[in-house]
Amino acid sequence: MYPFGSIPENLAAFCAFLRREHRFTIDVRQLRDAARALDVVTVTDERAVRDALRPVLASTFRDASAFDTAFVQFFFPGPAGAPQVALPRPPRDVGGPTDAEKELKSEPGERARDHERPEIPTPGALSALETAAQTDTSAPPATALGRYSPIDAEAQSRPELTPVDRAWRDAARVLVRRVHLGLARRWRPAPSGQRFDLRRTLRASLHTVGEPLVVRWLRRRKQSPRFVVIVDGSRSMADAAATALDMTVAIASVSMHVEAFTFSTGLQRITEQVRLAAAGQPLRLGRMRYAWGGGTAIGPCLREFLRRFGDRLLGRETTVIIASDGLDVGDVIVLRDAIREIRRRSAAVIWLNPLLDTAGYEPTASGMTIARPYITTFASVCDPPALARLARTMRPGVSP
Repeated sequence: MYPFGSIPENLAAFCAFLRREHRFTIDVRQLRDAARALDVVTVTDERAVRDALRPVLASTFRDASAFDTAFVQFFFPGPAGAPQVALPRPPRDVGGPTDAEKELKSEPGERARDHERPEIPTPGALSALETAAQTDTSAPPATALGRYSPIDAEAQSRPELTPVDRAWRDAARVLVRRVHLGLARRWRPAPSGQRFDLRRTLRASLHTVGEPLVVRWLRRRKQSPRFVVIVDGSRSMADAAATALDMTVAIASVSMHVEAFTFSTGLQRITEQVRLAAAGQPLRLGRMRYAWGGGTAIGPCLREFLRRFGDRLLGRETTVIIASDGLDVGDVIVLRDAIREIRRRSAAVIWLNPLLDTAGYEPTASGMTIARPYITTFASVCDPPALARLARTMRPGVSP
C-alpha cells in the first residue's frame, strides 16, 4: 500500500505528518482509535477513510478545517512547489446510510469478512504503530509518496453506459416485435370488444328500468413482453461486456419492460442507470462492489437473482437474456439448479456467448455444458446486425 508497505506504517507516518506540519495534538489513544476506525471501513474507499479518520484525529475546528488539505498533501502529492488543493467532499444523501453503515447493518454483531479486505492492524501491529508514532518525527521521503491507487483502479474499471445509435434501436425494435406474445387468455371488461357481456349488460339495465340501453363488452388485452438482461462483467468478458451493455440500452430504448443486472462474483441491479442511458444521458456506473471486474460465479449469482427478484420479474411473459462466456469454475450443481428454475418460470432463456464468433470454438466448458439443455436460443451478438439475426432465429413465447 502507499506510501509504505502496510496500514500501520502509513497511519503512523500520516499522524506524524499532521503533528509536524499542521500542529495536530495526537496521542496514543487517538492512534489506537484511528486504527480501530480503519478496521470498520473499507480501506480502498478514499471517502470512507477520510470520513473515518477526520473525527478521530481532528480535535478542534481548526484541525477539522485543515484535515482534508493535509490528507491531500500526504496521499496525493503534486509536483514540487505546486499548491495542494483539498479534495471536494461529496455530499451525503439525506436520510440515507453511508456505505460503512450499510456494511455494519448487514452484519450486526460481527466484523466484515477479513479475507475480503486488505491488511488490518493486529494488536502486535498496534504496539508497533504506537512506538513508531512516538519516535518518528521525520517526514516520509518524497519519493515514497504515491497516489491512492485502489481508488483510481476502481474508477477506471467501472463500465460506462452511453446512448446507442439508430442501428441498435432498429435491431432492438425487431427483437421486441418478434417476442410479441399475442393476446391474454382472460377476458376483461372493456368499452368495446369482440365478446358481448350479457351479465354486466343486464346489471347495467337495472338503472334504466330493465331497458338494456348500455351494452357491455369483453376483450382480451394485448400482452407486453418483459425482458430481463443479465450481463457477465467478469474479467474474461472484458472485451464483450461493453457490447452486451449497448444491447441492453438499445432494448430499454424501445421497451419500458426491461430489467438489467450485472454480475461477477456478486449480483447488482442497474435498471435505473440503463433507463437513463436509453433516454440519452451518458453515465458511468457507480460503485460495483463484486458485480464487475472480478472472477466468475454464474451459479451463485443466478441463485441470488432468483431469491431477490425471481418472484417479481419471472413469468410467462418474461424472456431472460444472459450474456456470458460460460467460463465458470464454481459449483455446477448450483448453476444447473438455478438455470433450470429460471427456465421453468420464464417464457424463454437466451444465452449470448461472445466466444461463438471464434473460429473452432466448441461450448465444452463446464458452465455451458450444464446450461445448454435449459437454453431455448444459443447465439452471439457483437453488433446491431447480429441482434437483428437473433430476432429472426430465436424461439419466442415458448411456455415452459
